Amino acid sequence: MKRFLKVIASGIGFSSLGVLGALFSLLGLPVLHLLPGGPEKLHRRTRWFVYRYFRALAAFLEWAGIFDLRTEALPPRKELDGVLILATHPGYLDVVILLSLIDQLTCVVKASIWNNPLFGWVVKAAGYIPALDPTMVIEEGAKALARGETILLFPEGTRTLPGEPYAFHRGAAHLALQSRAPILPILVACEPPLLAKGHRWYEMPRDPCDYSFRAIAPLDLPWPGLSDLPPSQAARKVTAWLEDRFNQEIHAAGHLAARHEAVHRQDP
Repeated sequence: MKRFLKVIASGIGFSSLGVLGALFSLLGLPVLHLLPGGPEKLHRRTRWFVYRYFRALAAFLEWAGIFDLRTEALPPRKELDGVLILATHPGYLDVVILLSLIDQLTCVVKASIWNNPLFGWVVKAAGYIPALDPTMVIEEGAKALARGETILLFPEGTRTLPGEPYAFHRGAAHLALQSRAPILPILVACEPPLLAKGHRWYEMPRDPCDYSFRAIAPLDLPWPGLSDLPPSQAARKVTAWLEDRFNQEIHAAGHLAARHEAVHRQDP
């Protein structure tokens, strides 16, 4: 019965995403476009609505017993201006929770969402960055960070299987090298896995998942000598360094073993 009720709650949550997204695109955005202030104000207002919606959705899913949310060491919002957030990505709901925790996030969105007739209008009005071309993402991301925006990026590129060491794409390193922005790592863990890669929206554990978002100390990249290297070589070195730092944190906290155990745990 517990699992059945969670499936119903999950269905309501995903349905609300489509229904409210359509209503906001058709009714809300035209009003926001009419308000004074230009594109910058439009972006901020749209992001505020996105933040409030995902905050309500996350609260509903937690109330329904799908997960218990824990946060640790997340800085105050005012300290995140111009910061590049690199977060691990074990499940589909990671971006939902992060958008509910931090107002005014700038996200990098897939081409399928950018071109979606339903959600495309919303992400464009929010001033998000489309992942249409790697070079454009790096250039637009560096400009956004220079303006004081807070960018959320998943360096793994996609959801990864629990229990595996982190392996990052080089896009995060290229953006860090070009922007020289402060980096805030956020380690996301969910035990047992929830909506992980290959999971369907209706595949719910019986008991609430322990969903944790832990910020670790901001990273200062090893800049000396990097500027003398070709961009591709510098990005390889920074990517390997980031992977090592993230994996060290996971091992130190004992999360890697826990992730591995969770994937093999039987759900009665």
